[in-house]
Amino acid sequence: MRDVIKEDLISVLGQALEMIKSKELPVQDLKELSNHVIHDASIFQDDDSVSIAVLIYALSNVIPYCEEQRIKYGVLVSSLQKAYTAITANDYAKYRATIKQMFNQIKKIDEKLKIYVQEVLDRARIKKGSKLHAHGISIARTAEILGLTQWELQNYIGKQGYFDIKEMPVRQRLKTAREAFK
Repeated sequence: MRDVIKEDLISVLGQALEMIKSKELPVQDLKELSNHVIHDASIFQDDDSVSIAVLIYALSNVIPYCEEQRIKYGVLVSSLQKAYTAITANDYAKYRATIKQMFNQIKKIDEKLKIYVQEVLDRARIKKGSKLHAHGISIARTAEILGLTQWELQNYIGKQGYFDIKEMPVRQRLKTAREAFK
């Protein structure tokens, strides 16, 4: 793992822990933190950044549900702490195993929540995939990194309008075309 990625992930995990432990539970801040990690993922195209972005986004959806339904999620907090400790100690195998374990823990919090969590995880992967693509990563590579089909990703991206071209007047188009061939 590159040092710059490691340092950013340590920072992000630390911030996520603070947010989750706070009584206010700033869900929007967790989502923004997830978007921050996408920047690294778009530059380095590494699985660690992508998995953390998806995980934090999933937590931003699952934890408020747990609060509402009075479901205990302390195991997620302790696992996040364990991942933070492992990456800080350069134990990347333990770090990755803990992150993988967290995805499974999210699914097991409550049987009723299981279907919801899978949907959240799928949506998180697709949403984060669209952000990666908006940062310039091809749909094929983004789909490969996140384990999605290109079709799933294209369907979502097409609805977002990230790349909608604004129509410009004919005279302006001609002027722009002429300038390009000078």
